[in-house]
Amino acid sequence: MTPRIAVVGSINADLVVQMPRLPGRGETVSSSEPKWFPGGKGANQAVAAARMGAEVFMVGAVGNDAPGNMCLTALAESGVTTDYVAKVSAATSTALVMVEHSGENQIVVTDGANNFVEVDSDLVSQADAVVVQFEIPESVIIAAGKSANGIFCVNAAPVREISDELANLIDVLIVNEHEFSQLGSPANGLVIVTAGDKEVVAYQDGEIVATAQPPRVDALDTVGAGDTFVGAFIVAYASGASVSDSLHRACAASALSTLKLGAQSGMPTEIEVNEFLSSRNI
Repeated sequence: MTPRIAVVGSINADLVVQMPRLPGRGETVSSSEPKWFPGGKGANQAVAAARMGAEVFMVGAVGNDAPGNMCLTALAESGVTTDYVAKVSAATSTALVMVEHSGENQIVVTDGANNFVEVDSDLVSQADAVVVQFEIPESVIIAAGKSANGIFCVNAAPVREISDELANLIDVLIVNEHEFSQLGSPANGLVIVTAGDKEVVAYQDGEIVATAQPPRVDALDTVGAGDTFVGAFIVAYASGASVSDSLHRACAASALSTLKLGAQSGMPTEIEVNEFLSSRNI
């Protein structure tokens, strides 16, 4: 089964700089030459899902500018349908990504076109899974959840409080350990908690139902690793795989994504993940 995935979310142009170490408060650190990459948690997750073999539709907004055109081109080249991405008068949202040589990063995201995303109810209602993140207004997220007939997956990042109205719509919640702590350990439904290179834990109604250990790799850039996990997990899960099998595939895809610079450019294909899992006997 090839699942239809609708990703309703952010599209950003990422300005990436590498440095020996991340700056402290009030500190200036020299970096290498800056580079532009397509990004945004929504676009990243759409690309990750498309490379895992799903039929993916992006619902978002960009400005009528060069960064927006770059982002749309990258989505299309990865096999993502962009017919539902609006061009608006606001500038394309931008992220400043600082990457330490160890692979750790800090990110600042600016407002822009992401504030003008509108949900296409017909598209969303026909998807096997709908994926959203918190880089777009909550009203848009709730509209997507109400329109969804398939799996409604929320990646609560950047973290903010989840309203009761939204919580009642969520089928799958994916967060990292810090977001999980800040949200007060939500217990309803399927909750996936990642922790970098540490064990990933899946809870169903507060009880642990599966775990997975991310494979060890020599990471170059961890930007986009979490988005790769989300995209890979939802494709496997929407295809009928168990929670456990979906976790292991997502962990493998996430690990492989750290081997190249850039959020989307490092995301692996379904074939690469299969070969990696086979080589590790996972």
